[in-house]
Amino acid sequence: MSNALRCLAIGIADAVFPESLTSNGGALSINHDQLAMHLPLPASLELIVVPLFCNDFDALEIIETLGAAGYRGQLRVVTPKLPNRQVVLRELRSHAVRQGITL
Repeated sequence: MSNALRCLAIGIADAVFPESLTSNGGALSINHDQLAMHLPLPASLELIVVPLFCNDFDALEIIETLGAAGYRGQLRVVTPKLPNRQVVLRELRSHAVRQGITL
């Protein structure tokens, strides 16, 4: 992993990043199985993007994993349209806050 890594997508195979990030190794997309290989995460990492749920994990699992690994940055969760977005957001935020992660 590059020391210049700024954005990491986990479990989003078709993640698209600005050329300014990809040209210098500032962005990376990995699957859930690869996460352990990249721990500890570099201090330069500003943002992690994950799906709310997929076949391999859900966002709550990632929040717990990242928190245990010492990540204290920004996390964005990509979701399909939800019938009650606020309920899901409240639950995710409550887990993220306990881990020191900003959602």
